[in-house]
Amino acid sequence: MAINAEISDITNLVQTLTASTESTLLTIFGFSLLVVAGLLAFWGKANTKYVALLSVFAALFAAAGPTRGALVSVEKNTLKKMDAEQVVKNLEDNTEVKYVIRLISYNPSEDPALAINRLTTLGPSDQLYSFVAAYDELVGYKVVDALAKAGQSRDAKRVSAIIFPLRSVDKTNLFPANARGLLQVVREVETRKAIQAHLNKKLLDGTGALNAPQMKGLEGFSVPSYRLANFKDNYPRYCELAREIHCGEGYSAKAYIGALSVDWHPLGFSQKNPQLDRCTLSIPQYCAFADWKTTKNEYGDHVGSRAFLIRNLEINNIPGRIMIDFDKPDQQVIPDIGDR
Repeated sequence: MAINAEISDITNLVQTLTASTESTLLTIFGFSLLVVAGLLAFWGKANTKYVALLSVFAALFAAAGPTRGALVSVEKNTLKKMDAEQVVKNLEDNTEVKYVIRLISYNPSEDPALAINRLTTLGPSDQLYSFVAAYDELVGYKVVDALAKAGQSRDAKRVSAIIFPLRSVDKTNLFPANARGLLQVVREVETRKAIQAHLNKKLLDGTGALNAPQMKGLEGFSVPSYRLANFKDNYPRYCELAREIHCGEGYSAKAYIGALSVDWHPLGFSQKNPQLDRCTLSIPQYCAFADWKTTKNEYGDHVGSRAFLIRNLEINNIPGRIMIDFDKPDQQVIPDIGDR
């Protein structure tokens, strides 16, 4: 297992170093010099002074690769960004995601445990599920803007990011965070035997809050099953209960789910700079839905990115993960990691 983890870490390093062409060339040249220096030292074909000098130059070129790559990303950001209209279309179709991203903003002096090299799970260790965003919908945006699109504050000193492919995890662990997906997660939490003693107030399990057809409507995890068109008749009730878990007090399942903040919308997206606290709305206003065009017109550029709930995975057990420490989130951008 340790060897597999090391291989995975090396793979992640290579992916990061090859994020730009200039970065790749400098890095490869640097490592090539290191190999030459090593062979000369092994064969004793050169004076140790020259071998040492060659090693220094090799190290400089190898280090210059990723540094140059980062500068290109900041100063010459030509990455194509996904607009709000496409995000709404993705919501309507529940377009399949291949990569997700977890962004964690923090102040190093106050929360050093949130540094990228100290994280062990996607969310706090006592959670069962954490929120992630659709990675494609954040590519090319400044990190602070990506935070806003994911429903977080732009006032970030530093940001830890974990990007990973869903092919590497059990896809039944992922729930589109619309009203239906949220209730599926609540039901899963409330029926866990191991934590029954801690569930003092339930929303669904044994409460009769949903009738038999509505409860049956929560079954299924296929991509089409999360399209609003396929559960539109049940949406008003699902949304009403989602509002209860979002805005209500005392529900035990909330402690095991990533924070449902004012940015969350029951259609399954995070709002960028939300204009109001949706919990102040009446149930009909909170759950109002006419069509997707109306939604796009109503929220406009405040549509952020699609939100998903995923099992609170151990980071070291996620194959293909890419971890990034953004130390200048107001300047750096979410990179394009290549073929997705």
